[in-house]
Amino acid sequence: MNETTAYTRKEHRKAVNSAALLGWFVVALPSLLHNPFALPWIAVFGLPVAYGACWLIGAPILRGLMKYPVSWVSAGLWGGAIAVLFAAISIAIGRYQGWRVSQNPNFQSQIGGGDFVRSVDGILTSYGWWVLTQNTLQFVLAGIAIALIVRWRIGPGRFQER
Repeated sequence: MNETTAYTRKEHRKAVNSAALLGWFVVALPSLLHNPFALPWIAVFGLPVAYGACWLIGAPILRGLMKYPVSWVSAGLWGGAIAVLFAAISIAIGRYQGWRVSQNPNFQSQIGGGDFVRSVDGILTSYGWWVLTQNTLQFVLAGIAIALIVRWRIGPGRFQER
């Protein structure tokens, strides 16, 4: 039995590579606006991470999703879901590192000052959790926007008979 999909391998590669490049750009943009001369360093270290993460996590999800034509709504929902997955992995790693820092009695740190202390000895404060929540929501919204741009770029797919 010959399995047909709504998108070609070329369109799948285009979708994953576009998502990686757009994701890298969205994450790198604040740093680039602050210091445009950092572009070579951000590109050298950030692009491989973006492409690696998208091919490792996003590509298998997209392969399954692209077996059928992708609607605008499903593109947005899946873009948000994939962004939530990336954010959850990042938060888990960050909180694990924070916990490790808190276990070291020889190391003391504080990020922020005054009423805006985000973490003390690796443990997030209430304000730190609020900032993390805001950043995560912005990241998920960016993931939805990226998915819609990728859907626009690859098209609606070919409808197939069942």
